[in-house]
Amino acid sequence: MNLSAAIPPTQMIVAWTLLSVLCAWMVFCAFLALRPHKAGKREVVDLPTPSGAIPAIVSPAPLRRVSTPVDMSFSGMSAVSSESVSDVGSPVA
Repeated sequence: MNLSAAIPPTQMIVAWTLLSVLCAWMVFCAFLALRPHKAGKREVVDLPTPSGAIPAIVSPAPLRRVSTPVDMSFSGMSAVSSESVSDVGSPVA
């Protein structure tokens, strides 16, 4: 079977282009992965010192509970007993 007759030339150009891009990408990534690192480990002495003061980390103070008396008197309202509410709808004997 003749390969040039089976695959159109446009498809062959696209395939070779994509294969070339893939190979170039692999070479580029291999170069980045295998290049020697010029910067070694930096010592603490080599690091620059900050220009201003370092802010201290402060934890918040614990909150205090302030107990205040609560006024439970309601003006103009009458209290309903729980028995009268629960007995609603029950037959009267």
